[in-house]
Amino acid sequence: MRLVADIGGTNSRLALSLSGTIQTATIKTYANKEWDSLYAIIADYLSRDGIVAPNELVVAVAGPVQGNRAALTNRDWEVETGRLKEVSGVTSAGLLNDLSALGYAVPHLAADQLRVVSADKPKISGPAQSLVVGIGTGFNVSPVFEHAGSVLCPAVEAGHLSMPSSITLLLQDLGFAPDRFSTIEALFSGRGFISFCSSLTGDRALEGTTIVSAYGIPSEAKLTAAVDQYAALLGHLLRDLTLAYMPSAGIYFAGSVARAIMTMAPAVCIDVLRQPFNIQTVNDAPVWMIQDDLAALSGCAQFEIF
Repeated sequence: MRLVADIGGTNSRLALSLSGTIQTATIKTYANKEWDSLYAIIADYLSRDGIVAPNELVVAVAGPVQGNRAALTNRDWEVETGRLKEVSGVTSAGLLNDLSALGYAVPHLAADQLRVVSADKPKISGPAQSLVVGIGTGFNVSPVFEHAGSVLCPAVEAGHLSMPSSITLLLQDLGFAPDRFSTIEALFSGRGFISFCSSLTGDRALEGTTIVSAYGIPSEAKLTAAVDQYAALLGHLLRDLTLAYMPSAGIYFAGSVARAIMTMAPAVCIDVLRQPFNIQTVNDAPVWMIQDDLAALSGCAQFEIF
């Protein structure tokens, strides 16, 4: 029995998994603002009626992981495996980034957990490279390497990379200063999406928007044009990511901003992605949107604790 946890900046989701399968009746969501630490949340969860004591624990966090320690990017919480063992009573514990958790879930995602964005060719079998692209509160990616039944998802912090110069030039053509979006996450994130759209439309009221979803964005013509421009810029970023990670088995989007763009302007983004490269390579990998908000828990259930 394994306790799995997906810890975001706003909410934490916990569940028990047995032999890699999430026990859906045990899923519980906590609002982080109501708790002092993850350790307090875990202690509360394990005290609930009907919860079987686990012997393993895997936690996915929205922030960088270094060995046995992790820190949340958007909350002043630090996590350490030794302390996790003390609080939970487990014999083994593991930490991984939340995008890595989605990466470990990729080989096990069912059709009803995905929405097809663009499937120009079927998913390949055998040794495969995929890429999860998460755009929500922040930005990150997770490379996924599958071979002989094993899965490896190296840790990456791509959101803090400098903005590719090709995108900076396109932003300048739209009237943005060269240093307006200096990193990838500065643009491709919830705050970046709202800032970009409010600047192009001149609607400063958008700056107060906190929910980034296809249902929370007005469909006015001026804003629709801004979203199309944003989707095109995302297509250019995907081209760079394709060359960096060669995800011939597929690209998997996750996160609220990605969900909004892949609902409102998917064709604009994919059309840019599919433009030929100046080197001999493929850019026809299938593209999906991960629809299941619990997919990271499944990745934690599959993760091998070292």
